[in-house]
Amino acid sequence: MERSHWVAFAGILLMVSALFNLLTGFVAIFNHGYYSKVYSQGNRLLILNYTAWGWIFVAIGIVMALLALGVLVGSRGARLAGICLAAFCLVAQMIFLPVYPWWSLFTMLVSLLVVYGLLVEPKHVHGVRV
Repeated sequence: MERSHWVAFAGILLMVSALFNLLTGFVAIFNHGYYSKVYSQGNRLLILNYTAWGWIFVAIGIVMALLALGVLVGSRGARLAGICLAAFCLVAQMIFLPVYPWWSLFTMLVSLLVVYGLLVEPKHVHGVRV
């Protein structure tokens, strides 16, 4: 079966998004005051504190990295789970918008490209859907 270049591109972007999430998570966990200095409303971010969101981002990053490998291998389940996690990452970055707007917007753009790349049906490969 012929593979799509979009799917490979989305798999690589999924790995990049995983690295971005790991970076965001580790900064929130190990440098407790980093986000608090930027955003002046204390240690709360909508629902949870920065440390809790840091652990959430680390977990998402690890799972995304594993899913990226699955997407690159050609697993259909990894594509579906990658779409779900990229959408969740998109919403989670909306929560981080007040803290770092440009970083959040860039990460949201990468997540949108991942979702598009995993959903698009290649024109040269008929009958291959998500």
